[in-house]
Amino acid sequence: MEQGATSPFLSLVDLDQVERKNRASKWKSAVRNSFPSLSVRLSGKAPASGSISRVSMGSGDFFEIDSAPADVTHTAPNLSAAKSHISLMVQAKGAILVRQGGRSAMLGKGDACVIDEARSFRLIGEGCSKIHFLRIPRAAALSRFPPLEKLFVTTFSSHDPGTQLLAETMLRFSAVAGTLSDTQRNAMTNAIIQMLGLAEPFVKLEAAPDWRVRRALDFIELNLSVAGLTAETVARDQRISRRRLDQLMLQSFGHSIASQLWTRRLEQAALDLRDESRSGQSIAQIAFANGFEDAAHFTRAFKRRFSQTPREWRAG
Repeated sequence: MEQGATSPFLSLVDLDQVERKNRASKWKSAVRNSFPSLSVRLSGKAPASGSISRVSMGSGDFFEIDSAPADVTHTAPNLSAAKSHISLMVQAKGAILVRQGGRSAMLGKGDACVIDEARSFRLIGEGCSKIHFLRIPRAAALSRFPPLEKLFVTTFSSHDPGTQLLAETMLRFSAVAGTLSDTQRNAMTNAIIQMLGLAEPFVKLEAAPDWRVRRALDFIELNLSVAGLTAETVARDQRISRRRLDQLMLQSFGHSIASQLWTRRLEQAALDLRDESRSGQSIAQIAFANGFEDAAHFTRAFKRRFSQTPREWRAG
């Protein structure tokens, strides 16, 4: 990866620039500073090399980690699950064992995995490895793919064409991130959330819900910013009644189309309010961009959902 004055990547540590005798302590310190919830135990006393780089992705962060053999433990932070993140991890080199909540996944080159940061987990690498991972707001990912919780710590095999496309997109992004604007990187986060559905485990898991439900969720995502979008509009797209579509939604996910639409608009607005690339936009502009026609109504709905006003949320 090229580092330059215009590159958005921030090099958090590069052991090639550190004296060998200081590398182990430097690595542990860098991990602790970059990820306060992590603790690391190295297999060797002095790692030959290693690096951590990060780039902001709007509401998420993209990391590249080149690591010596290590045993990493994540202690779940004292946060509500709604405010936590998930990590989409792609193994670019080597192999890592992931353990969480009694489940385990062995990742080899090209494999991918989704990890829940709201719960403790452990990563065990017996050899040198390189990983790319994208931290995604948990609420955004689960709103798009409610069954995702069933696939935490599941190996997305590199032999699956859908996973190959997902992994190659992550690797390709790493190569071109320095040429992308803040807006483009934010769009990339949203695109990768959508691309989670390419992986074979999702295809198998979502074969059961009615196809109309999946089409309804896709329609909402594509038209989220349209002020006139209603539950009736979503049903009309499929030429069925809203009542019938609500029945299917309740069977699959336990809530109505209207509830899904309101939840997604509020959650996307919450993400936009914390997005640095949108800091120049007013709260009203963000409300209108997410389909709300009245700023005062948006503020009331937002406070009911997040127990804070949009202004308080943005400041926090």
